[in-house]
Amino acid sequence: MGVGYHFYDVHTKVLLIFDERKTLLNAWGKVIKWWPDDEIKIRFVETNGSYEFVLYGESRILTTKWVFLKALKASEHYKRFKDDYDGAAYLGLALYKPKDDSYELEIFKYRKKVTDVQFLTGSDAENDSIVLRSREILRGSKQE
Repeated sequence: MGVGYHFYDVHTKVLLIFDERKTLLNAWGKVIKWWPDDEIKIRFVETNGSYEFVLYGESRILTTKWVFLKALKASEHYKRFKDDYDGAAYLGLALYKPKDDSYELEIFKYRKKVTDVQFLTGSDAENDSIVLRSREILRGSKQE
């Protein structure tokens, strides 16, 4: 899974990028579609020129929490998203398709509006148990 940004909408769109259509459709159909928009949380935890992306939500229908997480280098697109963030963003899904020496993104029409977006430092992240646990998982996967 990757993370991308699409700037040509009323609110910037944060894209979860998948490399398999089946995984993308399962992420939407079995998880994200059931999250109420006002209960979706996106956290960006910044550390030394990189950041950890943590997306999570809870659904009373699914009765469980799902978390999507990824460690990334801070790109110009991320910095632009952070500067342009105006209190809301759309969450969307895209499929990564290699093409010759390049690639294409197929952006799906699935969309959720997210208003709970926070940009945190490492010490701020300790106040959120899901973010703290997600960071432990990311650090563990880096060490293996």
